[in-house]
Amino acid sequence: MSLGFTSAEARHEERVLHGEVTELENAVVAFFWEGKKPRMGTLTVTLPDRSSSSLLGDRDRQLGMILGAQLSALTGKMALVSVNLPVGLGDEAGRTLLELARGLARGEGEEDG
Repeated sequence: MSLGFTSAEARHEERVLHGEVTELENAVVAFFWEGKKPRMGTLTVTLPDRSSSSLLGDRDRQLGMILGAQLSALTGKMALVSVNLPVGLGDEAGRTLLELARGLARGEGEEDG
């Protein structure tokens, strides 16, 4: 058995934002980044009761918690979220990433393997 990721992208102004999500029995794991190659970023965890904690990093902490709350609410599972964006982009692109996260939680996107 292997983890299957669903990936999607969205445009924000001239930038392409990427997201990939995989769903486990009790959790959702999601990565969001800007650029050609995936990168680990600020890491947050959100429980189904919507309590959140930052595990690593600080720059995109608030955005990670918001995305985690949405993913957790939509799936009823714990959400582990990594966000890696250039400085300041998270503030501007929050709505775009939120729509991207919602689409991925609904299974919209391309599945690997």
